[in-house]
Amino acid sequence: MKGWMAAGLCVLLSACASGPATGGPPSETLPDDGIVRPEGKAPVEMRVGQVLEIALTANASTGYQWEFTEDGAPVLSRTTGPATPPPMDTQPPMPGASSIARWWFRADKAGKTTVRMVYRRPWETVPPVEVVEYEVDVR
Repeated sequence: MKGWMAAGLCVLLSACASGPATGGPPSETLPDDGIVRPEGKAPVEMRVGQVLEIALTANASTGYQWEFTEDGAPVLSRTTGPATPPPMDTQPPMPGASSIARWWFRADKAGKTTVRMVYRRPWETVPPVEVVEYEVDVR
């Protein structure tokens, strides 16, 4: 019986040591591909022509989805992602598990703008469960 408890404890400790699954690689392993990725609540600084990538955790199986309330226009415009997507986990996602949703914006002209998104169920009339906002300064 002690053998099973010891084995179970080892599995539990190794799972805790590996840290939480974030749905993507650690930021230090991302390639220097010229894409601007926001960090925390600091304003995002870009140059005209650069691409901003926003990556947020989502779980479509719950009915929640991200909606834009401000899309950064006319300073930013939505565009397609890079030709080579960022590396993903090696295992397929579990049904019902969260994933990473990504959007890309090209800086079309100089100016200051805001990208604001809310995470909610579209059919509900209650406040969103999460709100993110990015202040963007294009030079």
